[in-house]
Amino acid sequence: MAAELRVGLLWREEWDPPGENGPDVTSCKLHGVFAAFSELGVEAEPVVYSDERLDVVREQLLRLDGVLVWVNPIEKGLDRSRLDPLLREVAASGAFVSAHPDVILRLGTKEVLVDTRSMSWGTDTHVYRAWPSFGAPSRNGSQLEGRSCSSSTAEWAGRASGRSSDSTTRP
Repeated sequence: MAAELRVGLLWREEWDPPGENGPDVTSCKLHGVFAAFSELGVEAEPVVYSDERLDVVREQLLRLDGVLVWVNPIEKGLDRSRLDPLLREVAASGAFVSAHPDVILRLGTKEVLVDTRSMSWGTDTHVYRAWPSFGAPSRNGSQLEGRSCSSSTAEWAGRASGRSSDSTTRP
């Protein structure tokens, strides 16, 4: 008989705090992903990450065959400076890590956030295909506050200002 696949879904505690009895996979933000795995006969397990629980999370991840990660590179003053080395360690142990930190560094864009904005983990997200549209009003006519940009958007800004594309750094 084949061994059962062990998959974890990892998110930052601040993004979707667990209840008193731990995370509830039927009502958390990733409930749809947990349900999809269950339909395939795979019982995914929640992995709630915080920098303070790094060692506990390491132990949990090293017991898994793979982990899908929902942690933004920078959000609410938090970054992945402690998580990324852990994910590299887990990948080096033979577990599948999606998205691997080195892949995230190479992407430059996060269009997947636009494609999945209507899902349970989604948020109000827009894509800008040209620099002039970045400053334009949104579809509903409002100016968006606090816009962020990928390295490709920064490259557009450099071109628009007359700087060469070499003036922006990109991993």
